[in-house]
Amino acid sequence: MNSEQFKKLEIISNLSFVPADKLDEISDFIEFILHKSNLKQKEPISVRGIWENKGFENIDIVKELKSIRKEIHAGLDSKKFD
Repeated sequence: MNSEQFKKLEIISNLSFVPADKLDEISDFIEFILHKSNLKQKEPISVRGIWENKGFENIDIVKELKSIRKEIHAGLDSKKFD
């Protein structure tokens, strides 16, 4: 673990000892530092369409589920339960 990670863990650990009435102040201070540093929040990455044209479009999911259920029932029917 590098020193940056250790420092972050130490800060997080110390937060559990901060009185509840000071948490807003700490939150404001962190927001101030982030604003001053001009750090922008990363935009969420969309995963829409990542499986497109990969061959999954041709799968009949209802048919596949019925087939799997039949296999499971056949396996259970062949076993004897005492």
